[in-house]
Amino acid sequence: MLMICLDGAALATGPVAGHPSPQTVVFSPDGPEAGSDSMTQVPPGLHHIAAIPGPVTVECEVLRYNMPGLASLADPTADLLDLLPGLKETGRRPVQRLGPKDLVALLPTGVDITVHVNCPGAEAEVMDALWQCLGPDRITRITLHCGEAAFFKGSKGRAEIEQMLRARSYEQTGHDRTDPDWPVICFQPDLKARQITALVARVNELSASLATTLAAQAGAEARAAELLVQSRSLQEAKDAADQSLAATRAEHDAIRQSLAAQQTAAADAILKRDASLAELALAARMQAMQALDLRDLRTQLDHSTRERQRQEDLLRKLTPRLAQAAAHLHALHIGENDAPAEPIGKDVAQAKPAKLPGPPKDKKRRKTKPGPER
Repeated sequence: MLMICLDGAALATGPVAGHPSPQTVVFSPDGPEAGSDSMTQVPPGLHHIAAIPGPVTVECEVLRYNMPGLASLADPTADLLDLLPGLKETGRRPVQRLGPKDLVALLPTGVDITVHVNCPGAEAEVMDALWQCLGPDRITRITLHCGEAAFFKGSKGRAEIEQMLRARSYEQTGHDRTDPDWPVICFQPDLKARQITALVARVNELSASLATTLAAQAGAEARAAELLVQSRSLQEAKDAADQSLAATRAEHDAIRQSLAAQQTAAADAILKRDASLAELALAARMQAMQALDLRDLRTQLDHSTRERQRQEDLLRKLTPRLAQAAAHLHALHIGENDAPAEPIGKDVAQAKPAKLPGPPKDKKRRKTKPGPER
């Protein structure tokens, strides 16, 4: 059994709600030692958890009011203030709300569970958290002490809560309207509704599967027709390709014959080119030899010209001296017996005709006979 209650809100028991189980988990801000009326119905072997289930794990506050047995996790709405004109807040106490991820480790496993909820304004949030942890199939009985209207901000009224439970295949099995503004309603799984829901789900599943099958069959037929069209198109393309291949082969044979003739002509042209290149190489060597001979002749000519110029310069210098020497020799023959001969100048007496040097030999010059082409 799970008992979820806020401080000061007595849990319903008896013919409508049933009786507590020896193995009970109580979610409440106050423990048994608090001595509140909410714990008077709890058996001795309970396990107390100082928290309230909720959509997420978060710290919040319990709001207490001046009406005995009334506490909530949210502020009152105008409906509650109209119902209780003198309602005032008397205090707040912190409490932790546990989301489904943190709540699942604290709940019993492998057994059916009875749930008693007395959390004014938080009934829908508590049930959503339990459904996420347990699933509707494990909750075999639900007892709710809820407001006839949405008396707290963000809450749901009795009618909305009943609609929510019916949507999850629960049916109302009893109610206690001693306090018409805060009735106690009990629910159990609606087996017929769940069977119908399961059958409807199965029918929907089969319908979806049939629709998928029919769609697949239609797609297969469309694909078969498409493949037939593609097959015909491919056959036509193959026939055209065969014709094109035959034409290409004939063209290829003609090209191959033309290429063979071109290769033969190219070979002949290469032979002629090689012969012409050999002749050009020989002519180039002959031209190079002639250029070398011409260079040697130009060198000899330049040397001969310079030597001739030098000899002419020397003759121009010696001519006056030779004339003077001749005159002196003539005077000597005339008066050789009367007076001693005057010495002839060293330059005239010692002058000897210089030997003209021949043209220098060009060591680099060589006669090269044309040889066979390498």
